[in-house]
Parts: sequence; C-alpha cells; structure tokens
Amino acid sequence: MMMIFLFISVGERYSNNPEQVIEDFYDFEKEGDFGSSWELFHSEMKKKFSKSTYIQTKNHVFMEHMDVDSFEVEVEEISDQKEFKFSKDGPTFKNVKKGDVLMTYDSQFGKLTINQTCYAVEEEGEWKIIWDYNF
Repeated sequence: MMMIFLFISVGERYSNNPEQVIEDFYDFEKEGDFGSSWELFHSEMKKKFSKSTYIQTKNHVFMEHMDVDSFEVEVEEISDQKEFKFSKDGPTFKNVKKGDVLMTYDSQFGKLTINQTCYAVEEEGEWKIIWDYNF
C-alpha cells in the first residue's frame, strides 16, 4: 500500500493573491486559530509579537476578558496603495493592498464593532499581513 502525504505551509498557500491572504488571515482569527493567522504576518509584525505572545494575548483579551465565543468579519473593498509606512521609524512599502476590516463581537459588554485597517505587502515573493503603527 502506498501512502502520499501532502504538506502545505499556511504562509505559502495563497502567496500570489493579496486579497486572499487578507481574507485567510481574518478567517483564521474568526476561528480562533491565532497561530495560523500569525504565520501570515510580515516579519515586521513578527518582531512586534512572538507567536506565543500573540496567541496568548488574543485569547486573553478577546476570548477571556470580552467573553467572546465567535465574531463576524467583513472585509470591505481592498484597494491599491502606492506606498505605506509601517511606523515612524519603520520601513516604507511600495505597491501595497489596503483593506478595511470590520469585526463584530457579541461580548459581555454588548455588541462591539472594531474597524481595523489591514495591509498586504510582499516579502520574499509572498504576500504578508501588516498593520499600521504610525502613532
């Protein structure tokens, strides 16, 4: 009997489609699979959050403190942006995809909607997720 195993890396699954990477990131978030969503982060984001810290913080804040079991995600129109600066001292990216994301939570504090702007930028030939830290 012959067995074939297929391994697909989360980060490589949709590397040539920035719109799909944004959708996948928030699908993982919605499922509570924060480890898989972290894998789609650009290296600048991975510097901000280790994988374990990201998973623990997301679980702690959203699942425990807000008492959220699930939430709805709506990715609004994704547009082209000529460039995006990650942070005051961070790198500037060219040919960026920008998406506004609405996340609606049924929480112990009532219905909450968070609007987050998300960016997809290329890193080593793959589209990755990055957020805005210009504050």
